[in-house]
Amino acid sequence: MALTFKNRIALQYTLATAALVAVAYALVFLVVRQQVYAGLDARLRFEAAKHSRELSIVGHRIQFAHRGEWEEREHREVDVDPIFLQINDLYGHLLDRSPNLKADQLVFDPKQAEQRLLNLELRGKAVRQAQETILRNGQPVGYVVAAISSEDAQHVLSSLGVVLLLSFPVVLLGLFGCARVLAGRSIAPISEITATTNRITRNNLTERIALPARPDELHTLATAINGLLARIEQAVEREKQFTADASHELHTPLAVLKGTLEVLVRKPRTAPEYVESITLSIKEIDRLTQLVDQLLLLARFDDAGQMTVRRQELSVVSAVHEVLYRLRSELGAKRIRVDVQDHATQTVASDPFMVDLILDNLLSNAVKYSSAGSAIIIGLTDSEGGLRCTITDAGIGIRAEDLSRIFDPLYRSDALAHKHIGGTGLGLSIVAKACTLLGIQLSVDSTLGQGTTFTLLFPAQHPEA
Repeated sequence: MALTFKNRIALQYTLATAALVAVAYALVFLVVRQQVYAGLDARLRFEAAKHSRELSIVGHRIQFAHRGEWEEREHREVDVDPIFLQINDLYGHLLDRSPNLKADQLVFDPKQAEQRLLNLELRGKAVRQAQETILRNGQPVGYVVAAISSEDAQHVLSSLGVVLLLSFPVVLLGLFGCARVLAGRSIAPISEITATTNRITRNNLTERIALPARPDELHTLATAINGLLARIEQAVEREKQFTADASHELHTPLAVLKGTLEVLVRKPRTAPEYVESITLSIKEIDRLTQLVDQLLLLARFDDAGQMTVRRQELSVVSAVHEVLYRLRSELGAKRIRVDVQDHATQTVASDPFMVDLILDNLLSNAVKYSSAGSAIIIGLTDSEGGLRCTITDAGIGIRAEDLSRIFDPLYRSDALAHKHIGGTGLGLSIVAKACTLLGIQLSVDSTLGQGTTFTLLFPAQHPEA
């Protein structure tokens, strides 16, 4: 079953904490166990060392020197926590034992004599056992074995183990519950973000997500989503404006065609009248065809996967002259002088078709908006960033408030003031998209009534290109 994000956070937190709690419980148990046995071992060593000094060694016979006193004390007192003692020779044979052992004896294996502390059983009960080596003239002659009941210690340790084991799942359940509550509070802003985004539709793009009070990751996420919504809103508005403008631009030539044809069919016309009407219709069809071709080209630029860039070495000045040759009729009709100032020494690597498209649109606009008898200056110079190309005309210029919008599709600056100048408002949009695709830096500077300068900075050609 898929867990919710809140439960996943709580589960991961609980698992991580469970590992830490398990380590802490293990450390507690080991520390308590060490302390319990440390007390037993200290008493065992003390008793073994004390009674090692109370031995009687005669030949190979080793025994306790005050055995009678032990027996008498055992009859008078009740030893709540007795010490059991016995003496073994080097081969493990029993030589003597304390009276409280009676007929029993402690387990002793001479092969494990070096293992000084052992947990064993005596009379079916747990005991802790230790031994001390008996030395005579610096040589071992036997062992004193001491044992004490470890039943209480085992009971304490087993009780502690049970408490820790039983409390572990309870602690984990409590941790999971607390983690789930805390996780719910932590992701509450995410729920609010989700609810807000679910309310936002194409017709309601103005709503924004409320930013959290603290500048944390959720604040960054909400800010990023708000920025995305703003960009989407702008894109939708541009799309609506583009659709409206495109509809208007397409409607105009169609309306002219319809009106011309309706006039022709009302009554018979003379041959010159038919020629005039058909010529006007063909002109509008050409305008409509150009508009459709430019719209399709813009669509291809918007879908970058359909545009293939074929870079090759080319001369910008040659491309400029080719475009000027195609515009020779328009230049001659308006008596416009073109001054090409070529001071560049480098070539560029770019797509010839797109470079021609860029220059054709910019130079066509320069001719279209220039006054009769004026001049267009084209400058080519080297720069640190590559080759710089400037196209300056002495035309009508562009208003300062329109400079930021002239690259929008179908936008024409102050179109009503120069209705006699044809155009679709798509040329500069195509130029901007082509420059972006080729990595060409495009900028514009204009003064109303004095002229406009477009600057193209072609990237430098690398030696390996």
